[in-house]
Amino acid sequence: MNETANPSGAGDALLQEAEGVTARLQEERRHAGIAKRDLEPYRRGNIGIPYAFTFDSGQAGPHILVTCLAHGNEPGGLEAVVALLERGFQPLRGRLSLAICNVAAYEASNGIDPYGTRFVEEDFNRVWSDEKLDGEGRTVELERARELRPLLADADFLLDLHATPYEASPYFVLRPGTRAIGLAERIGVPHTRFFFNQGSAHAPTLSNYRQFSDPDSPAVGITLECGLFFAAESKQVALSAIARLLQLNGMISEADFLAIATGRDTRPRRDIVVEIPEFTRTAQMRFLAPPGDFRPFAKGEVAAFDGDRPVLAPFEGALVLWIKQNFEKDVQAFMWGRMDSAADGPPA
Repeated sequence: MNETANPSGAGDALLQEAEGVTARLQEERRHAGIAKRDLEPYRRGNIGIPYAFTFDSGQAGPHILVTCLAHGNEPGGLEAVVALLERGFQPLRGRLSLAICNVAAYEASNGIDPYGTRFVEEDFNRVWSDEKLDGEGRTVELERARELRPLLADADFLLDLHATPYEASPYFVLRPGTRAIGLAERIGVPHTRFFFNQGSAHAPTLSNYRQFSDPDSPAVGITLECGLFFAAESKQVALSAIARLLQLNGMISEADFLAIATGRDTRPRRDIVVEIPEFTRTAQMRFLAPPGDFRPFAKGEVAAFDGDRPVLAPFEGALVLWIKQNFEKDVQAFMWGRMDSAADGPPA
């Protein structure tokens, strides 16, 4: 926790500025650019698992699995998966699987409030350990994960599609030293990559389940944050990443690639190391810069307010990132990060 009395420059004017920035962020994140859709047509799937599909070319090749809607308020990836299903896409080699994950949370959504239906009983993207999956729990999310586990266990590549509440720039979620770094490099777009020294990238998530974390396995799982919740552009980000992953593995024709990979990223290349958490004293956080701007703060500079308490940057060039969806007293509010052009090192 960064302590301060009330340093000069952190008076009423600065607090009012933070209130204005945060109000704009709250408005932006509630932009309903994607209409809620009826998922009933996809219920049966085609492999005996509800809302899951596999398309087998009959030719030797890898098994690529694309997952979406791990959280019920992240429809961009869903729209990309539906677009592929409606297109009737078939891989040229290997197998392509598509899984719509937390349907229960999505169906509980009103399609407007991005924070109302992330999950029903527990975070679907935090249950992916054999200990938890084989345990006694009987939550909605655990039961769905158990349904999907056989599909996940057979995948050579996993692309897990998500969205964020604040960071408008799409980015890959990476752990230093993992094979996903090399895959993100080869996919190439988006240009922003977050490297987590701690945090949810190390939790039992889809993209680090079993073979994806096994040092003796070539399998690679990668998480892509496609943009803001409900932002229409997130569909194109997701589709482009899927198309590029298929192209890397010789599974898509040039015509299909050009038709699907329509997303572009005009932002500069950014590697960002996510370092340490900031915890709250109150349930009211306000910020002096949108996190998607990646504004660096000088050490000791006011970057946010926790209630009326200024929150100071703990090191030079500190970035306010990975902001939580809801704020509660005495819990993590966000992460401090820093730019690092040499964050990735050699692909693992």
